[in-house]
Amino acid sequence: MPKIIDSRGDTDFVWLEDIHYEDSTLIAFYQNEQGFASFIAGASIVGEHKPVCRVLSKLHQVEAMNTIPAPIIPEWRIYEMYNEDGRRYFILRINHAYIPSNTQNKAWLYNYPIFRDIVSVLSEKGVNELVYLTANIMQDFIFSEQVQIPSDELIIYDYDEKDDALHFTDGTVMAMTELPIPPPSWILCSAFENFCTNSIRGNWLVIAANTNTTFINEAEADRLIEYLRDTHALLHNEMYKAELMEVLYEAEGEMV
Repeated sequence: MPKIIDSRGDTDFVWLEDIHYEDSTLIAFYQNEQGFASFIAGASIVGEHKPVCRVLSKLHQVEAMNTIPAPIIPEWRIYEMYNEDGRRYFILRINHAYIPSNTQNKAWLYNYPIFRDIVSVLSEKGVNELVYLTANIMQDFIFSEQVQIPSDELIIYDYDEKDDALHFTDGTVMAMTELPIPPPSWILCSAFENFCTNSIRGNWLVIAANTNTTFINEAEADRLIEYLRDTHALLHNEMYKAELMEVLYEAEGEMV
């Protein structure tokens, strides 16, 4: 079918399929997050599915130079799939994002407009729930005491309710404790809270453990995959995961 172009604000949506309105959940992950736990989990759920939408914006953090014959894609991608119960899921693969550093401190400026536009458009497709997969990348930050998440645990935070406690999947509750969450995770959750025009079913920030002494956090990725299976009835593609792990371990070897 011909591409359907939908431009909103600062963002262009190139739909490769005609998507109808249906109650849906959006799962999002940033693929370059330290440890790659959310990338491994999210990509293993997507597997061999083809994207239904390409998301482009002048605010994307795209390098000036590219390469051929395998150019780096400048867009984010949205995939469509159904879980075991027949509910539709969109998967947003964020392959680059504006991440703050000592010289870059405009994360809201560059991330917020794109997330606002994505939520607005997907609301029209029926999205009423967000699940953002991330990791506690500040866990081993040596300059202050941080919340420690075991590798076999997750924190599930309801961003709409703004609970003043942290809830682990084993039932543990940590009250009066602050957990730093860097962008882009919380920015998408905030945009969803404000710009989802449907009755919100959930706005979940799902936080895995993180070990910054290892290049690949495979145990943490497996815990996210388990969560997606048990809570959302989404099954991963084991063969695709194995191939992805091989690529990541090869990349680690090249860095030594």
